[in-house]
Amino acid sequence: MIEETKKTKKKSKEIKIAGSSLRVLELLKALAQKPLSTSDLLRIIEEKDEKLFRKEIVNKYLNTLKLLGLKIKKIDGKYTLLTNIEKIDLSKTDLSLLKFIEKYTQKINSPIFSKNISDILNILELSFSKNTKNLIENNEIHTYRLSKKTNIKSEDLSIFEKYCKDTQKLDIIYKPDGKSQKEFYKVAPVKILHKKGNAVLVAYDVANSTYKEFLIKFISEVKQTPQKSSNDYPSTVTFRLKNRLAKSYVLKNGEKLLDVEDNSIIIANQKEDRNLLIRRLSRYFDQCEILYPKECREMMLDYLSSIENIYR
Repeated sequence: MIEETKKTKKKSKEIKIAGSSLRVLELLKALAQKPLSTSDLLRIIEEKDEKLFRKEIVNKYLNTLKLLGLKIKKIDGKYTLLTNIEKIDLSKTDLSLLKFIEKYTQKINSPIFSKNISDILNILELSFSKNTKNLIENNEIHTYRLSKKTNIKSEDLSIFEKYCKDTQKLDIIYKPDGKSQKEFYKVAPVKILHKKGNAVLVAYDVANSTYKEFLIKFISEVKQTPQKSSNDYPSTVTFRLKNRLAKSYVLKNGEKLLDVEDNSIIIANQKEDRNLLIRRLSRYFDQCEILYPKECREMMLDYLSSIENIYR
C-alpha cells in the first residue's frame, strides 16, 4: 500500500513537471516572436491550460529561461528577448527531455497541440549552439519531428480557418457518420477546434438559433455567401466574478470589462459558445454568478444539476 502511494505521488510529480516544462516553452515561443507584458504572458499560460494562475508564475518561468543563458529585459513595460537564441547550450539530459515531450505529445494525438509544440521546438532547434549540435551528432541524438498525421488535409483546414476570419455565412451540406441522408445548414462560422484528433467547425446555426459542431471531414459541400454573420450571434452573456478571482482574472478573446465593484467585477462575453462558457464558468464555483440572460442562468442550473445527479 505504501509502495503504491509512493508510485502515485511520483507519477503525479512527473505530470506536474511535464506541464511546467511545456508552459516554459510556450513563453519562449511567444517571446521569440515579439515583446510581451506580464498580462500577455499570463494570458498565454491560462489559454493553453484553461486554468487560473497567479502573476508570480510568470517571473518563475522567466527566471527558468534566464538560467538557460537567455537575456530577458523589461523595456517599456514589456519583456524583451535580448539574447541571440542561436547560442543555447543543451546537455544530453536536456535533449532527452525533448524526446520525452515528443512522445508525450504523440500520445495526446491532438493536431493543434502537436503543431504548437512543433513550433516551439523549431525555435529551440534554431537556437542550438555549435556544442549542442556536436552533442547531437556524436551521440546520434537526432532533432525530433512530430508526426503530421491528421484526419483532414492541411489545405482543407486553412480554407475553413479563412471562412471564420471572413465572418460571412456559409451554406454547408453535412453527412453525419453512419447516416446516408445529407443535411443542409446555413451557419455563421465561429472557430476551429480539435477534438480527439478531428478538426471541428464551431458555427452558429441560423435556423435553430444555436451553436453546433461539425466534423470537417463530414462536410461534403460548402459555399460562402455574401451575407455577414456578425448579427447572428446570441445576445451578450454577462457575469460577475468575486474576491481573489476578480483580481487575477484575465479577459478572454471577445470579453469586455463592464464594471468594477467592491471586491468584484462584471464581464461581458460576446463570442464564446454558450455551452463551453457554462462549463468554464462552473469551474469558478461560488466565485462566479451569471447575470444575463435568463436562459444562461437556467443552463448553468441544469448543468450543475446533471453533475449532482451523478453522485447521488
